[in-house]
Amino acid sequence: MTLNAKRTSGSLFLCILSGILAITLAMPPFAFAETSAEVHEQVEAKQAEADALAIRVDEIATRLVEAHAVEEEATAKYEAAEAAKQAALARKAAAEKKIAETQTRLSARMKSMYRNGGAISILDVLLGADSFEEFLTTWDAWEIINNQDAALIEENRKAREEAKAAAEEYEAQSIIAKEELDRATAARQEIETENAKLATELEAMNEEVARLIAKEEELAAEEEEARKLQSQGYTPAPGSATPIDSSYFDGWVKPCNYYGVTCEFGYSPITGSHNGIDLGASSGTPIYSMGPGTVTYVGWYGTGGNAVIVNHGNGVTTIYMHQSQTNAYVGEYVEAGTCIGYVGSTGLSTGPHLHLQLSINGVPTNPRNYFSF
Repeated sequence: MTLNAKRTSGSLFLCILSGILAITLAMPPFAFAETSAEVHEQVEAKQAEADALAIRVDEIATRLVEAHAVEEEATAKYEAAEAAKQAALARKAAAEKKIAETQTRLSARMKSMYRNGGAISILDVLLGADSFEEFLTTWDAWEIINNQDAALIEENRKAREEAKAAAEEYEAQSIIAKEELDRATAARQEIETENAKLATELEAMNEEVARLIAKEEELAAEEEEARKLQSQGYTPAPGSATPIDSSYFDGWVKPCNYYGVTCEFGYSPITGSHNGIDLGASSGTPIYSMGPGTVTYVGWYGTGGNAVIVNHGNGVTTIYMHQSQTNAYVGEYVEAGTCIGYVGSTGLSTGPHLHLQLSINGVPTNPRNYFSF
């Protein structure tokens, strides 16, 4: 019989878009290429590498904190030198301004004290005074003014020279401080680059550890299912599934309402080998047992997420993976069309879909050999 569902073109393209990381069951459950115990050893070795790298990352982080502190100190020194230089330049500019102002006032007074191009004389002061006492007072005042202006000019000139010298000194200090700051910044940037590189390596290593742990869980689930099948008297075919007459599947139904095949059996550009067929469907879509049988497994199936396994007899089993929620229990007898769960994206999956796997005598078999999708 066939399922009334539209086969979608461009399934490989949809497989890449969906990014589904489905379970790879490359060997029959009675003859595993790797065992969960072997993968566990790989997990421990890779975790030890990750732990050692994490220690290095912590050490780099400590060095980075210290480098930031050195850079901040160098920045403070540079800013202080720059501020002192600017303050000295401001003092120099203020002194030069006062010198100019004093010289302007002195020049104005001198002009008023000159007559016909000649300098002021004792006679000028005498003739301009009403008394000898006034003459003495005027003369003394003129002398005092000249002396004060001259002293002020000299004082301002000294202030200008001191400020200029200070500005030059702080300029030299600023150059040295800037060089120290540049070295501190370069050191900090180098440590940051190293830190980022190690952090990326650690992230990749942790992802590898997680992948191995998922693989270990997956193999453990497979081994448990193999033990159950063996206890029920099933003997796997050596190397490939024994063909079964298609009439065996009369009365079976499609596993869910799906919009298309997102990844075919045999190969995935993401995971390599792919021992099921992926049916794209909305999250929460009911999942049906394709045929009658007994539920032998309900729960977390490694990278397959929530899964249900139905034993249909004659060595035929179907597995329904990545469910958002299961709706069956171990030992339950189900008919074709019984709801056993709902479409989801649990496990290693990046989008809602059903990973349907058909096994005959423990060997994953392409469902298209018996059904149309």
